[in-house]
Amino acid sequence: MPTRSTVHLWVLKHKDFSDQYARARELQMEVWSEEIIEIADDAASDKFTDANGNERVDNEHINRSRLRVDTRKWLMSKLAPKKYGDKVDLRHAGEGGGPLKIEIVRFADVKAG
Repeated sequence: MPTRSTVHLWVLKHKDFSDQYARARELQMEVWSEEIIEIADDAASDKFTDANGNERVDNEHINRSRLRVDTRKWLMSKLAPKKYGDKVDLRHAGEGGGPLKIEIVRFADVKAG
C-alpha cells in the first residue's frame, strides 16, 4: 500500500490516476450516504434491559450514532460542497423578488431629532 503522500503525488502527476481517484472519492460519498441511512434507521441498540429487568434508553449509543451520522455529513459537505454542502443564496432582491429600490438621502434632508 503506498503512503498517503505518494498517492497525492500520483494525483498531481498522472491524469488517469487523478480521474480514478476523483471517481473513488465520489463513490466514497455514496457509501457514506448509505451508511448514514443505515445508522439512522438502526434502533436495535437504542434500548437495553437493566439488571432489574427494566427497559432503559441507551443514550450513549444514541449519541454515538448521532456523532457517526454528523461526522459523515460534515466530511461530505467539506469534500463535496457543491453536492452535499448547505446551499447559500447570496442574491439580493427587493419586494416580491424584484429589483432593489435605492433611495438617496442627502444629509441636508435629514432632520435632527
